Amino acid sequence: MISYITWHSPASPIDYARIPIETLIAGSLGTKNMLDLAEKNNARFLLASTSEVYGDPLEHPQKETYHGNVNSIGPRSCYDEAKRFAEALTMAYYRKHRTNVIIARIFNTYGPRMRSGDGRVIPNFINQALRNKAITINGDGSQTRSFCYVSDLVGGLTELMRSGIKGDVFNLGNPMKEQ
Repeated sequence: MISYITWHSPASPIDYARIPIETLIAGSLGTKNMLDLAEKNNARFLLASTSEVYGDPLEHPQKETYHGNVNSIGPRSCYDEAKRFAEALTMAYYRKHRTNVIIARIFNTYGPRMRSGDGRVIPNFINQALRNKAITINGDGSQTRSFCYVSDLVGGLTELMRSGIKGDVFNLGNPMKEQ
């Protein structure tokens, strides 16, 4: 018997820029197929969502109740909209079928064996430092990021799966101090 079901899509900007249609399909049809499987087997379903559902947020740090500042047609929209759709679909299964679901909005996770060229900020910083290049800071430098070490994320996901909480959303990342 299946007791836990998880689902995710490509998270690297390089990947989802290269395979935008596949990213959207993973977030829509892939999520639906996994929710059907979870419902059929009375299994718990964890949706690995993302902080990208907030778009370019006007609130820092973001609370789970914040609805975001989004662009549904921008260059990153295939990833962002796939995750927003997956969240909406997951909650629809919870409301209609009482499927045992929980959503984790994952923030910038880093750790060993990250691909050096995947387009995320930590590998970019490391690559620039190793090449003795200036570290690129986009914007005016006042923006903030929440970074989460991979083992901390795994611990958080494990706790969510064990929690018994159903039909809710949790941000998983490192809390940022307000300035």
